[in-house]
Amino acid sequence: MDAHTLKLFQRKAIKSKKEVLEALSNYSFRLAHGKKYSLDAAFYRPALIELIDRFTKKVCNCDLAYLEKPFASYEIVITNIDITLNSVEYTKISLDENDEIESTESSAYAPVICANAHFISIEEFAQRFSIDTKIATDWIKHRKIKCAEKRPSGWYVMETQGFPSEESQSGSHFFIGESGDLSSVASLSKGTQTFTAFQDERQDGLLDSMSLDANGRLIEHRQIGSDELNALEDALIRSQDVLFENALIEVIDEKVISGFNKNPFSAIKEAEILNFVTELDLPEETKGVLRAMARDNCGENLFIETLEKLSMKDNFLLFINESIAKHTDNHSRVFQGSALDWKNQL
Repeated sequence: MDAHTLKLFQRKAIKSKKEVLEALSNYSFRLAHGKKYSLDAAFYRPALIELIDRFTKKVCNCDLAYLEKPFASYEIVITNIDITLNSVEYTKISLDENDEIESTESSAYAPVICANAHFISIEEFAQRFSIDTKIATDWIKHRKIKCAEKRPSGWYVMETQGFPSEESQSGSHFFIGESGDLSSVASLSKGTQTFTAFQDERQDGLLDSMSLDANGRLIEHRQIGSDELNALEDALIRSQDVLFENALIEVIDEKVISGFNKNPFSAIKEAEILNFVTELDLPEETKGVLRAMARDNCGENLFIETLEKLSMKDNFLLFINESIAKHTDNHSRVFQGSALDWKNQL
């Protein structure tokens, strides 16, 4: 890959903890302030925002390395069941005629941080949409909701589950138990970790099904009828050792570029910190160093340590408290999580 490709890649690649947090903050803001939530959405927006908040706090509380390799970057994958931060090393990047990334190939792909969505009771789910519990239970029994599980106390549904549509949910069932595989739950080939079925348009009434092992290798590919699929899914949905992933909601693989797609919280955060530094009773040279630390991708910890050495700990704690109070509303949880993380370090 040439220098031109490297320049374009590094302009967009997420390489640091700060850039990960800014990307999350930007996405959360757009999610909260975007088009009003509709009943037939694939996911329940408030629950997804809560999941992003939990994931953001995990990022804040970890030592996330700066990716120094030229063609390495972080990506955030958001689904209906979890959010994962992956580190990726690319071996090939193809650009289109507009110098946009058209396709990629990678040699290393490793999960770094993950936050899982929670299950909620069928009663809580029904209350969320102002429906009778029996109706919600019937949706599960008729496979309109597949990301559910049966416990001794009753049915539970994934917190991100939206109002089901008339169409059948497509997706994959995969095994999460400590031992065994999907063959211990339903009539599937031994070694099956993931099972997917989808409509084959060439064969009326038949569906293509695929069984994959733990490494994603194909174990079996065959056509099945709707009755057989229903029986399989009835068993899979009931099991606490099986999850159903039906929605890839977003892949965030580009950083927030200054002046573009930036939400007020990430912008205010840096601007207010710089203003805080400006108002400190310190020599201009010292304040210049603090500003550089505040702007730097990897300088947050050093910034905090330096403030403590300068006996400015109480000043900064007051600033953090005021910032949290100023931005307290239902759409600033990501900002608050980041600020609270700094406050806890102090």
